[in-house]
Amino acid sequence: MENHDRTMACPVLTDTHCHVIEGRNEYGDAKAVFKRASEAGVARMLLAGSTILTSALAVATAEKYASLGVFAAVGVHPHDAASIPSCSVEGKGIPRELAELASSPRVVAVGETGLDYHYDHSPREQQKESFRAHIRWSLESGFPLVVHGRESYGDIISIFREERASETTGVIHCFSGTEEEASFFLEAGYYLSFAGPLTFARNGSLRELFRSLPADRILLETDSPYLAPVPYRGKTNEPAFVKLVYETAAEVRAVSVEDLARTVSANADRLFRWGDPCAGREAAR
Repeated sequence: MENHDRTMACPVLTDTHCHVIEGRNEYGDAKAVFKRASEAGVARMLLAGSTILTSALAVATAEKYASLGVFAAVGVHPHDAASIPSCSVEGKGIPRELAELASSPRVVAVGETGLDYHYDHSPREQQKESFRAHIRWSLESGFPLVVHGRESYGDIISIFREERASETTGVIHCFSGTEEEASFFLEAGYYLSFAGPLTFARNGSLRELFRSLPADRILLETDSPYLAPVPYRGKTNEPAFVKLVYETAAEVRAVSVEDLARTVSANADRLFRWGDPCAGREAAR
């Protein structure tokens, strides 16, 4: 009976994409952020890198707070593709410093990578070359991809086809595309993740899409410190707030939060292979 009680009490929420990096201005006290997440029932968190530096900091943070279920992804965000010569139109591939970070046992994915045409902080051709390099790295390493897309799903799909991205796997994070685009990624073997925008009043069509997706392909996230869910919209987001995303998601799909949490936890474990949350927390004690 004692073991049963521990299992039932174990947190099962997962935040499959956030940027809580120790020393970052938004999070002066990362330990407090992770503790609040744990108290809210979050047992797994994935810190996504965006440059070599933030990837290294994400790994260091994940290693420091491993007992709280923190893991890392390493990669170059499309905003920063132009800042790394090795991820340029010259096509020299992944920087050595980035590849070396993947040796940490806390690294479970490549990313975030992809294309962002909303801001065009890096030239689109450089974004594309960086994205191609990350796909090739995923194919070689076996790490799943964490893909960012904004106003760019058409080119992402073209590059997926050209680079055989369906031969690896991954997640399209903070998905905001059409039903047709969702179908393509699902057929390619990818997961679709949803964040705070799922709770925004004007996003009824996004909720309709989310309702229609197969249960074994959905993930939930915060994208902290961005995209805080209602009622914290416009404020600094953090992993503890993922519970609000789960509540809206469960209502949309007409299931309990507990059942949805178990589903998402199993999906995340299948993708990232980071172990059962209850077993992981017990081992950390």
